[in-house]
Amino acid sequence: MGRFRNRIIGAAVLAIAGGAVAFFVSRRPQPPAPAAEPPRLGYSRNGSASTAIAESTR
Repeated sequence: MGRFRNRIIGAAVLAIAGGAVAFFVSRRPQPPAPAAEPPRLGYSRNGSASTAIAESTR
C-alpha cells in the first residue's frame, strides 16, 4: 500500500508543478493597444472639408 500512496503523491506533485508552470507561462505581458490615429493635416482627397475651411470659402 505504501508504494501506491507514494505514486499518487508523486503524480499530485507533478500535476501541481505542471499547473504552476502553465499558469506562469500564460501570464506573458500583452502588447499595448494600438494608438489612436492622429488627425490628418492638409486637404482631403475625398471632397469633404472641415467646417473651418468650408466657412472661410463662402
